[in-house]
Amino acid sequence: MKKIFSVVMLIFITLLTSGFTKMHNDEVLEVIQRQVPNDKFYFIRGLEREYGFNTNVRYRGIIYSDKLKEAKAFMGIQVALEDLDSLYMWEDDFKDQYENALASPRLTKIIRENAKKVFGDDIVVYVDLSNIFLLKEAVEFVEQNIGNFIPDDEVGPPVYIDVFVDDITKVNIDEYKKKLFNLHQTLYKKYNINSDINMDLQDREHLNYDIVKNHIFYIFKDEPQVKKYLKKYKKEKTLPPKEMGYLMDYFTRYFDDENISNIWFQMYYKYVKEPEDVNVIFPKELKNNG
Repeated sequence: MKKIFSVVMLIFITLLTSGFTKMHNDEVLEVIQRQVPNDKFYFIRGLEREYGFNTNVRYRGIIYSDKLKEAKAFMGIQVALEDLDSLYMWEDDFKDQYENALASPRLTKIIRENAKKVFGDDIVVYVDLSNIFLLKEAVEFVEQNIGNFIPDDEVGPPVYIDVFVDDITKVNIDEYKKKLFNLHQTLYKKYNINSDINMDLQDREHLNYDIVKNHIFYIFKDEPQVKKYLKKYKKEKTLPPKEMGYLMDYFTRYFDDENISNIWFQMYYKYVKEPEDVNVIFPKELKNNG
C-alpha cells in the first residue's frame, strides 16, 4: 500500500511541477513574443529552477525560434532570472540577444567559406562569438565594408579549425603555415576580421560515425539532408568532401580529444608577421621521431 501511495505522490508532484514549468515558460515567451511578433519562440532548455546559494538566479533556460533555426544559428536567448515578477525589465535584453543570435551565422559563414577555399570542404570551423560586444553591429560592419580595409577598426573572434588528412606524419608543415597565414590576411584585409586562428591537423581515420553524429547540433539532427548523409556514412564509412563538409557545418564545437595525435598551428596576429612566424606544436610521437 505504501509503495502504491509513493508512486501516486510521485506522479502528482511530476504533473504539478510540469504544470508550473509550462506556466512560467509561457510567461517568458509572451514577453519575447511581444518584442518580436513575427517569429515563433520556444524553450530548448528549461526553465529550470536553481537552488544554489552562490547566485541570486533562480530560473535558467534557453529560448530558440523558427527564424533562428532557419538561419542555422547556434546561439539562442539565455534566460537567467532572480524571479518572474521582473520579467518586463529584461524585454530589451531578450530582443538584443535574439538579434545578435540571428546575425551570428552570417559572420561564421564568411570565415567558414574562406577557410574552405584554402583547406577544402571537409573541415570544421568554429568561431567563438561569445565575447563580441554588440555582435549584430559587428556583423553589419563586416558586411558593409567588404573590400574596404579599415585599419584599427576590426572584429576579432577567436577561430578554431580542424583539418583532416590521411597521415599527419607526411604533411608539408611550411605549406600549411603559408595557407593559414594567407587565410588570416584575406580575412583581415578584405573583411576587417583580425582573429587569432588555431588550426589542428588530424588523421582522418579518427573521424568515425559516432564522433560525427555526436558533434552535430541536436536541433538539426532530424534535418533530412543530415539524416541522409549520416546514414550513408554509417553504411559506407566514407563521404565525399562536400557531403562531409555539409555535416561539419552543423558541428557546435571543435575537436579537443587529447588522446588523438594532432599538429597544432597557432596563427596569433600580434606575433605573426610572416608565414614562418606561425607557431607549430607537434605531438610527442612526432617529436620523438624527429
